[in-house]
Amino acid sequence: MSKKLIAAVFGCTMLAAGSMNEAQAFEGGVSPYPAGAVGTNIANLPPIPGLFALEQFNYTFANGLYGNDGKKLPIPFSLSAYSETTRLLVSYPFHLLGANVYTQLVIPVVSLHTSVFGQSSTQNGLSNITVTPALLEWHLTQNLAIASGLDFAFETGSYSPVKSSVAVGYTSIQPVVSVRYNVPNGIDVAVANRLLLNSKNGATNYRSGDGYVAEFSAGWNFGPWKLGVVGAYLNQFSDDKANGVSVGNRMKTFGIGPSVVYDARSWNVNVNYQQGLYAANTAKSSSVWLNIAIPLWPGFGRKG
Repeated sequence: MSKKLIAAVFGCTMLAAGSMNEAQAFEGGVSPYPAGAVGTNIANLPPIPGLFALEQFNYTFANGLYGNDGKKLPIPFSLSAYSETTRLLVSYPFHLLGANVYTQLVIPVVSLHTSVFGQSSTQNGLSNITVTPALLEWHLTQNLAIASGLDFAFETGSYSPVKSSVAVGYTSIQPVVSVRYNVPNGIDVAVANRLLLNSKNGATNYRSGDGYVAEFSAGWNFGPWKLGVVGAYLNQFSDDKANGVSVGNRMKTFGIGPSVVYDARSWNVNVNYQQGLYAANTAKSSSVWLNIAIPLWPGFGRKG
């Protein structure tokens, strides 16, 4: 869960030290979406009907908190986070508006370990479950695809209004539009654009600002192998509000790193590392991802 998990720890630091209020963005410093999680799976959906799974294993670490100006704060802080996310994807045997049709369910489980001013803390549990009722993908040419959907990150999981959590206490609606240009034994470039439209937390009367996430990948195909880079940029573009009053400060992050993919057609493995290069009002995190895509029930619902 990458930056989301780190931000959750940041919320813990807020409780531990009032002096860090200057660096808060999103409620408790938690983004409702882990920027960088999509990896190389941008507009890259199964072309046949069936039930598919993407298992994502992540390790994230950070050793500093950064203020509104992007400079490191003089606060003793460290973090390590582990997550396992199951993404279940249903590919339907029909078309809508000329597009392939999918439904997605995302279930993340998180283990978070932090140290702030020498005080250690561990949080384990279920993060926010995300549902995509309808995800559409158009193949405009043999090499060009566009995908669009509406994600609902629900108010679920191990959330508490009085301590740091691995989930947020509100629902986030997230429209997504992705584009991919992929040539066999050639170039592969893709970008996913996501808005974070956040509702108010009824337990705290706090409303996190809205944001934009751009995730990207670029590489070159060598038969079943692909070498390249992946990364993500997060920009919170509206202020948080507490009891209807703006509290200012907006989160920004940027990370990028190398990626390796092996595509065996029936299954796919991606390993990538994303180095945190910039952070404002959150922790500067780096992450290692292992993504394994496998078919669970290929071809279901196919006629004949």
